[in-house]
Amino acid sequence: MSPSEFYIKELQRALSEQALFIRAFSVTSSSSLQAIVSVTLLEGNNVTVILTNQGYHADQSGATPFETIEDLLQSVSPLYAQKRQLALLDALEKWSSHQLPNQGQG
Repeated sequence: MSPSEFYIKELQRALSEQALFIRAFSVTSSSSLQAIVSVTLLEGNNVTVILTNQGYHADQSGATPFETIEDLLQSVSPLYAQKRQLALLDALEKWSSHQLPNQGQG
């Protein structure tokens, strides 16, 4: 991968992993210094997300960079946070139900 592709590939990968918790995203621009995408949140509004060497930035979050895309999305989308938490609880419940029959054996 060339240096000019790093930011856009990383941002696309990160957002693809969040596909269940956002409506859509589309690339606005990219260069060897940054990538910019428009993300449609579950609430229906759009937010511009920028990935640079300082981290993830949202046009609504001011100058504060985020270390992860999850942190950024959680800060701008209450529905993202709610749906992601429900998915994590569901996964934990499924994992827990598979563990219970094995207790006491050993």
